[in-house]
Amino acid sequence: MERILYFFFAVFFFASLPVQATPKPGKGFLFFKINRTDKNGKYHGRWKVYFGADNTVIRNGRFRHGREVGTWKYYYPNGTRYMKEKYSRNSNEIQVEKYHENGRLARKGTARFVQTSTLDKYYWSGDWEVYDVNGNFSHIEIYEQVNLIGKR
Repeated sequence: MERILYFFFAVFFFASLPVQATPKPGKGFLFFKINRTDKNGKYHGRWKVYFGADNTVIRNGRFRHGREVGTWKYYYPNGTRYMKEKYSRNSNEIQVEKYHENGRLARKGTARFVQTSTLDKYYWSGDWEVYDVNGNFSHIEIYEQVNLIGKR
């Protein structure tokens, strides 16, 4: 569990840094430009964040004028999917799926992102389905903003 928390922290720490695109060795021409900013300096367009000497992709998605849009995918350093977020176009809700290192679904639920002039806040909300390492349903956790308020 500690290893997963460390990885989660590392992904979001590296994702908050301004990163320049570095093409993966041995790959051909990219048909789109990645890791760009708009005229106001906000992240815009397709973004990929690479990790380590072998340039493993650990975060991949799109920004629209500084805000994540569409589907974002996160990966463990070994290349296995860690998490998938799908941002809603008309609300601050995000559909989230997290995965165990073996690639099986670990939990699924809704997160919210609230951005103010002084604070950006990402938190889990509502019912979250929890699965064991074999992908079998285990239970539901209920979140109210940041706090776990119950299980069923």
